[in-house]
Amino acid sequence: MKTTAKHFQGFQYSASELLKYITVAKDFTLMLSSGEFIKFTPINDSLFEAWLIANNVQNIRKEEGWITE
Repeated sequence: MKTTAKHFQGFQYSASELLKYITVAKDFTLMLSSGEFIKFTPINDSLFEAWLIANNVQNIRKEEGWITE
């Protein structure tokens, strides 16, 4: 079984602290388990999003009822 890294290089929070995210033009807004919202712009947005997905952090755009227009 493959183990996913708990931390992403250059990002101060662990995966277990993250609940949801949304991304717009390489900028991420993330909801922490504390209810706080933070913003993060990674050097490699594709790699960061892959890390979020691998750690089961929910993409808000994939929620039922989300309007993408």
